[in-house]
Amino acid sequence: MQKREPDRNLRTTGDGSGGVVVIKGVAEMNTGNEGRQRIKKRLELGKMETGKRKILAVLLGVLLICTMSGCRRDGGETETGIAKAADTSSHASVSTVTLTEGKYSEEKLDDTWDENQAVYLCLENDKITIEERTGLEKGDGAALKDKVEVTKSTVVIKSAGTYVFSGTLKDGQIIVDGDKEETVRLVFNGVSLTCTSLAPVYLKGGNVIITLTEGTENTLLDGSVYEFEDEGAKEPKAAVFSKDDLTFNGTGTLHVIGNYCHGIQCKDDLKFISGTYIISAVNDGIVGKDSVSIRDGHFTIESGDDGIKASNTEDSDKGYVLIENGFFQIMADGDGIQAETLLRINGGDFEITTGDGSQNVKTVSDMHSPDARQGSKTGMLGDKGAEMEGQIPEGGMTPPEGDIPEGGMTPPEGDIPEGGMAPPEGDIPEGGMTPPKGDMPAHEDGESETVSTKGLKSYVELIIAGGEFNLDTQDDGIHSNQNVTVQGGSITVSTGDDGIHAEKTLIVDGGSIDIQKSYEGLEGFDIVIKDGDIKIEASDDGINAAGDSEAVTEEKKKDFMADEDQGASMTINGGIIYVNANGDGLDANGDIFIDGGEVTVHGPADGGNGTLDYAASCRITGGTLVAIGSIGMAQKPSEDSTQVSLVFQTDKAIEAGAVISLKDKEGNTLAETVTEKTAQWFAISSPNLSVGEEYIFCAGTAEKEVKPTQTVSQFSF
Repeated sequence: MQKREPDRNLRTTGDGSGGVVVIKGVAEMNTGNEGRQRIKKRLELGKMETGKRKILAVLLGVLLICTMSGCRRDGGETETGIAKAADTSSHASVSTVTLTEGKYSEEKLDDTWDENQAVYLCLENDKITIEERTGLEKGDGAALKDKVEVTKSTVVIKSAGTYVFSGTLKDGQIIVDGDKEETVRLVFNGVSLTCTSLAPVYLKGGNVIITLTEGTENTLLDGSVYEFEDEGAKEPKAAVFSKDDLTFNGTGTLHVIGNYCHGIQCKDDLKFISGTYIISAVNDGIVGKDSVSIRDGHFTIESGDDGIKASNTEDSDKGYVLIENGFFQIMADGDGIQAETLLRINGGDFEITTGDGSQNVKTVSDMHSPDARQGSKTGMLGDKGAEMEGQIPEGGMTPPEGDIPEGGMTPPEGDIPEGGMAPPEGDIPEGGMTPPKGDMPAHEDGESETVSTKGLKSYVELIIAGGEFNLDTQDDGIHSNQNVTVQGGSITVSTGDDGIHAEKTLIVDGGSIDIQKSYEGLEGFDIVIKDGDIKIEASDDGINAAGDSEAVTEEKKKDFMADEDQGASMTINGGIIYVNANGDGLDANGDIFIDGGEVTVHGPADGGNGTLDYAASCRITGGTLVAIGSIGMAQKPSEDSTQVSLVFQTDKAIEAGAVISLKDKEGNTLAETVTEKTAQWFAISSPNLSVGEEYIFCAGTAEKEVKPTQTVSQFSF
């Protein structure tokens, strides 16, 4: 026998204790913070030194941007909100999955069986016995021997049929070793099975269905050290391990405790029809290589890495996760749910926490936000920080003379030196700078990766068509290395990074999105909002169209700071959108197009960002826009707009809580909002505005009568 500790290519680098407290054969599951801290402490997950890290500090005007480089598992984005092209070399890059719902045969949907044809097996402490009521034993003992073989505490099932298990086995195994095309049904009728040296349920071959009998509690538990017969063997590595298709159905409950590696792992298609699953694993909770399809069920998962995952990187029509309904409570030290080609969710209730959650995460922007600077005048800039922080002085900032140029304010002259500007001298502030997520040991495929702690993630396509989501994530709430589409559902996100991030295209065409905490709210290279109710709170940009694209020339990549026009786009055609951002409100390294919807943007209070920030144009042809913010980097809508926009600026600060409104000459209110923070710049665009008409602009107690003379008219008051 070849003993093997938990695979060091996995993220279990701890003391080998197994990681889960077991009392009477059942894991003590705790889905609160205490449970997460316990499993982390026991398994010593992932908090490794990252070695040398580069720190890039760039001082631009009154805005300090600090970037700390570090490898993440998906290779995707940096903490400055500038998305870099993801390294998908070891992951799927193409999806040809066309499924919109799961595929389930009648056999897999059926959780009944012929009791007269079943083989009944009893687990009795240290042995397994075949019960006398087994029908085949009475009629044909030879036939039974051909189907199943029992050796003390191990049973090997060799051919199709139904096998009913009940009782408790202290140390043994259920093995299925049949033909891939033959269906084997394992019925768990009150089973407690422990295997200290290998997978308790090892499915070497056969199309297996595991049926959980109604009203039963079933428990499967492995040890923290596996003993392999063949030296160099790497499988099995889960408490339930299957090489062929595996389906779960029935209405009973299954507890799975994976002390060695995964909880449930299938090298083919893995399907859940119904049932209740309570899974705790030192690595992934549920893994289906080719696919994971969930029709319904109740899932509680606590994992040292990903909660649910499909891992096929080679076949473009595989590697997908498709969920149609169910309840999911996932606490993962990695990603909550991850797919290679397609992650599609049509419905269900999801409570997902990843990493340390969002509560204790500090983004780079948090450290430079006005509130953070007010709380600590020393900060990263030392005593100079209070002088340079870019807050509006009492009485407001005096705007530059003349109109703010359409392209915004010009940054300081001179090239930024290669490698960035040196960080400020002096001690790092108390509490330290937030490092990038730490480097981790090599993953299953041998690739050295860092921990990805996203809520929902796909490497190609991610589609949400429905469902209720509450995501509390250390990294992005929803992420795709290519495309994200939201068609419906109710999504609530608190995250230490982006609320929803797509490296390529992000489409919102319905549903409700409430991003309560984020670094950037929505980010993608091309963002299209057609419909939906969207609310965003962001410590940096609210909605950001940026990133690498094949359309971006190498020259532009080399000279990014000098030329931000990457060809990215933000298109708003409908929906109700509210943004409250400490950085840029709407930011595009390319074009902003507004042709519909109701858009309210509360931008920055400091002068280092703009409520509207674009590299090419901000064209308004429809919809309603109310935008508020600071004056330093403000950009007005571009002159090629076809809908009238009024822009106002003042040298006196308008305090938070002031009513901002625009009325026609009869006193009818055309647009109105209340300031969320101190502001000096305001832009209003509406289909009800016309050139040559008179309007009254109100900001707190200040009023100004105006008459626009062109499509985009700017006024001081």
